[in-house]
Amino acid sequence: MAKRDWLAELKRRRVFRAMAAYFVVAWFVLQVASVVFPPLGLPEWSQRAMIIVLAAGIVPAFVLAWIYDFTVQGVVRTDPDPSGTLASHDVRRLPPAALADTGLAPADAAPASASSRSIAILPFADLSQARDQDWFCDGLAEEIIDALCCVRGLRVASRTASFRYRDGSVDPREIGRQLNVGAILEGSVRKHGERVRVTAQLIDAGNGYHLWSETYDRKLEDIFAIQSEIARKVSAALKVSLSVEEDARCELYERYAPKDMRAHEFYLRGRQLIRNINTADWLQAPAMFRRAIELDPDYAQAHAGLADILAQLTLWRFVPEQDLMPEAQNAAHRALELAPDLAEAHVALGHVRSLAGDDEGARRSFERAIELNPELHEAYLHFARHALAQGEHARGAALFLKAFEKRPDDYTTLALAVSELDSSGEHARALEVARQAAAGLRHQAELTPEDARAHYMLAGVLSRIDRVEEGDRHAETALALKPDDYATLYNCACYYSLTGKLDRALDLLERAIVSGRGSWGWLAHDGDLEPLHGHPRFVAMLAKLE
Repeated sequence: MAKRDWLAELKRRRVFRAMAAYFVVAWFVLQVASVVFPPLGLPEWSQRAMIIVLAAGIVPAFVLAWIYDFTVQGVVRTDPDPSGTLASHDVRRLPPAALADTGLAPADAAPASASSRSIAILPFADLSQARDQDWFCDGLAEEIIDALCCVRGLRVASRTASFRYRDGSVDPREIGRQLNVGAILEGSVRKHGERVRVTAQLIDAGNGYHLWSETYDRKLEDIFAIQSEIARKVSAALKVSLSVEEDARCELYERYAPKDMRAHEFYLRGRQLIRNINTADWLQAPAMFRRAIELDPDYAQAHAGLADILAQLTLWRFVPEQDLMPEAQNAAHRALELAPDLAEAHVALGHVRSLAGDDEGARRSFERAIELNPELHEAYLHFARHALAQGEHARGAALFLKAFEKRPDDYTTLALAVSELDSSGEHARALEVARQAAAGLRHQAELTPEDARAHYMLAGVLSRIDRVEEGDRHAETALALKPDDYATLYNCACYYSLTGKLDRALDLLERAIVSGRGSWGWLAHDGDLEPLHGHPRFVAMLAKLE
């Protein structure tokens, strides 16, 4: 074991804390002995014997601290390998309902019990007087999700899965069962002027009892320190310690906190719009980041967010490239000037370089982002998208799978890997991953039936495992939910292409790109659209985009 890993394991098992307690108790015992032994007439050697006994006890104390831990449930044996049990992202970790009708053998479908080192973070309740801070409460929960997603050995439920429980009507034990997690973090926020009160409580999803709770009554500008502190306290309560690198990343975000909290509010609104993954919200998002930058010109994350969304809008041609690219380039470079060690800034520059046709520059940016933060899901995801657009299917598949490893309940990412595996010739592996993605996406669609993305991504993987009738239902459900959304039209076109309904696929694809929207690189290299290659209507679409 490397020195760094050894220290991290000692910290995770709380050995340092136990040994510190041992030395304090030993010192206290010796002080009492020095006062009590002489009046009792005990010989001088008795004190020396006690010192020897206490010194000899250091080794067994260390061993016991390594093996056992004190928790709210009493003395328990420390899990020797939490990362090992959580590194496996196969379908065995899904709830039983998610595995129905997947085509998997019963032995393969046996669900595992929820690990104590898995958690869902619910949106914080808005207790402000005007009840108009939902976006701020969501942003606080999302920042904690992002922080905990970077903790090795801890599995964190996605925002999509967790946020459906925002009304507080579902018992935490039922949430734990549905999401297959061992703990629930919930809380509330009360903003009043320049003050904020945040209450957070961690609940054992198995029995409903509180594991930890705390209230923070601080200035609004301290919200970043509160987020980091909650992440650290939750990690400690679940016996998963932040590594030196992870702790440093928490401090990094605190260091780059905005000077004007109004800028942070607009930044949160912008990020919230990006996460919704639909055309209307994406078109609104740039205004949020621009306002944040106007309020705080040195806010690096706002510049990175602006570059990100402008790159996305340019990639899919929602806005003409010449209208956005100069601003996107300026925003990405400004983010790096302000925060050269911020991984998100390098991801933003990778986006921009990819769109500018700078393949090598984009690679360097994405690789640097991963070097700075190896746990950043978005770095792998956008690097994979870049590889797909370049026709590098094997690299794209590996990166999509790596992105899923970092966020193991984001089955849309896993679904994207299926096509890339097929295109790179790994057909058996593609089938295996398709079955896994289908199980996860079916469960997600059941939890959030209004989520069009879950439905159309599920339809795509169902086509891979010959469940076309079910796939048709989910594709049409997605189209009914978002009939004019580009992503919905495009992905449903991919589904009908794979199932041989080429005219239906071409109709949807033409509707998607009727105004010139869409990425030529994606249409030309997307393996799902291969059945359309050579068709006159498809050739005409590519020519229009090119």
